[in-house]
Amino acid sequence: MKKYLLSTLTILICLLFTISCSIIPGAGSNQLSGTSWKLVSFSDNKPLPGKDMTAVFDSEEIRGSSSCNSYFGSYRIKGNQISIGNLGWTEMACMDPEGIMEQEQTIMKLLSESSSFSIQGDKMQITTSSGDILIFQQLIGID
Repeated sequence: MKKYLLSTLTILICLLFTISCSIIPGAGSNQLSGTSWKLVSFSDNKPLPGKDMTAVFDSEEIRGSSSCNSYFGSYRIKGNQISIGNLGWTEMACMDPEGIMEQEQTIMKLLSESSSFSIQGDKMQITTSSGDILIFQQLIGID
């Protein structure tokens, strides 16, 4: 009898946890889904003027402009941990301004090494596994 009671109690606890995550705002939700961001700095560098790098987060997908090309990939979050992977992008060559292709490669490499993130106000900080930091400003009304 105790065995069945314990099993029933375990099932009820799991059910209550599942229900609470769907009712309590923010519990079990993806706080990045539906948000758009513009890169303002990476590894203590400012992006080249006129070549914005953006990040648009859908439920499990990330996409945007990587300065010259468009990119896409997937991401997962768990708490403040973030993993961005399966990155792909178009392959246009941009020559102006000088250094744009190197900037793009650096940013994409840093994104693929993302390990944690935090959001304060309209700023998001992504930290890589090697300690590099990308800082984004939220864009409102941009998809």
